[in-house]
Amino acid sequence: MENASSSQSELSIRTTRPDTESITAAVVTAVTEANGTKPATLLYEVIDPDALEDLYQHGSPEVSFEYIGYHVTIHSDRTVSVSAMDT
Repeated sequence: MENASSSQSELSIRTTRPDTESITAAVVTAVTEANGTKPATLLYEVIDPDALEDLYQHGSPEVSFEYIGYHVTIHSDRTVSVSAMDT
């Protein structure tokens, strides 16, 4: 009998950011909250921040990517979810 969810202590943060905050700032803020410190790796080293901002100015997609050991998902309502990746 396997129950992986009860044996994992996965950190997950889900936060909604105001429409006035850039989506890239929201991602960095959410990852900083999950990580406990500001990431040493800049966001633009893993994803194009201008393209990300353009996506959310012209529509409401759902985008997921990896950033410093976290799985980041930006939902169509501008909610940012951050969860620790399995190592």
